[in-house]
Amino acid sequence: MKIAERIVRIGLIFLVLLSMYFSVSIWTSSSKKDQSVKTDAQTTTAVVNERMDTDVFLPLRLVRMQNGTSEMNNSENLITNVQNEIKHSTFGLLTQTVQGDGEQFDKHLLINQGFELLYEGPFLLSEYLSVYDLDLKTTELDADEIFFTCIQVDLDQSKIRFLDFSRKDVYEAQITIDREKVLSLMNKVGVQYNPISEQQVVAGKHYYLSEDLKMKKYSYILASQPVTKFRNAFFSNVENVQTNEDSQDLSYTSGSERLTADEKLGTIHFTGELSARGAKDNIYSDSFSYIKKLGTSMGNIRYFDRTNAEMNYRTFVEGFPVFSENDKGQVRITIGNDQVEQSSVAIQTSVDTIQVPIPSEEEIVLKSTESLLEQLTLNGADLSKINSMVIGYTWHKIEEVTQVVDLTPEWYIRYDNKWYPERELLEKLANLEVE
Repeated sequence: MKIAERIVRIGLIFLVLLSMYFSVSIWTSSSKKDQSVKTDAQTTTAVVNERMDTDVFLPLRLVRMQNGTSEMNNSENLITNVQNEIKHSTFGLLTQTVQGDGEQFDKHLLINQGFELLYEGPFLLSEYLSVYDLDLKTTELDADEIFFTCIQVDLDQSKIRFLDFSRKDVYEAQITIDREKVLSLMNKVGVQYNPISEQQVVAGKHYYLSEDLKMKKYSYILASQPVTKFRNAFFSNVENVQTNEDSQDLSYTSGSERLTADEKLGTIHFTGELSARGAKDNIYSDSFSYIKKLGTSMGNIRYFDRTNAEMNYRTFVEGFPVFSENDKGQVRITIGNDQVEQSSVAIQTSVDTIQVPIPSEEEIVLKSTESLLEQLTLNGADLSKINSMVIGYTWHKIEEVTQVVDLTPEWYIRYDNKWYPERELLEKLANLEVE
């Protein structure tokens, strides 16, 4: 880093930290053990800017498909605008056109003119229709049993499809959408795409970045949210919450609900029960009921993926997920059993969030997906164990500045159902070779 840039960066850090001094003092003071057992009226009635489900469950990527060429974009603004055009469309009856047939399924992966909206983890059709208030008729199907990771809109055939890569299922309906408006949004001057190849498939994902990608590093001012924010968001009845003064860590309890805050690591652990659940309640809406009450101060939290009963929500920066240790910038919610009226719930998260970006011109070059796969194969990776591959930002602490973190872009690979940054997976594979 050049000396002049280092001086500017340090100066910016100092000024922002100075402006945040009193706010930080207030935030951190609530993480101390309170003398009062009850929550005061002012805290209980504090207004929280709740997160919208349309933001939290927004698809993560858009693929533009034109004349045999496919390109990908992660812009949240573009995805929101295109999703809004789907919302204002009209639909026919949804039917299942492919069931467990890989050959027929593959025929739907390439279209001449249209787009796809992609999720990383499986999403429930009934939840998607509810979140975006879509009048899509599912008379002959049970929308509570249909999962998908890809929404495909074929503009030439006026069809919307939901693709389930794991089961090789395709669901299809007629759609009347403003074609010219969608094309105008996707082809707007300044919207940048990354070319992708669709000739190969790994773990049900049919897009490959066909070229190396330059991405900026980021630095962010770190903010510690007050523990009371999590107490007020997670407990069903804040008025009856009691504090445990004998515990080594700060803890709150109310009936079967308990929240523990590790003041050294900044982690939050909550356990409780979901009650009065209806037949149509599900792990998506159940977990979102906690996310929305955390408000907007937790950063741009979005649904990332799901593993059985665990929902994983991550902070996103410039359309890419943030990975970290000790659940920083992340909320993991586990629902014990989403098929019964009363279920256990466990939440893991952190008080630490990123808030104010600090300018940086440093860039990292990430290899293409093809090159990444070649390197993993040469190092002994079993391609059948690769569940997914995404680009994410790694949260790095800066030792000399405790209130600032660096975010470095790198490849993340879900290998044998666990996420690894590229460097760690290569190290793991090397150690397996030695053994």
